[in-house]
Amino acid sequence: MSILEKFTVIDLIKTRSASVATITGNVLKFNNQTAAELHFAPCIQVLINPKDKQFAIRGCKEDAPNAVPFSKPEGEQKYQIKISAAAVVDMIRKMANWSAEDNWNIPGIYFAEDDALVYLSAEI
Repeated sequence: MSILEKFTVIDLIKTRSASVATITGNVLKFNNQTAAELHFAPCIQVLINPKDKQFAIRGCKEDAPNAVPFSKPEGEQKYQIKISAAAVVDMIRKMANWSAEDNWNIPGIYFAEDDALVYLSAEI
């Protein structure tokens, strides 16, 4: 029996992220670090994985299906990013069984291979 049997290899594709998504009311907010991690993408797509209770964002072109305006260019994005998309917030709340009165801060994990951020709350 190897001493390393109980160890797993560290996944270098995932990196710790400074991104935090906040759900408050019908708004999905992201801190400034999120814009930097997604290379100040002007638009994003929001993806959902109900089975694992996760949602993700990735940069996309303006003409991509369901593209949502996101960041200003580097140096111009001074404040947190607010996305007023009740449908997105409702889906995340339902998936996580969160009430409409609750506010949540959800840390992100950056996946370099997909140039995307994935969010999963420990409270889910």
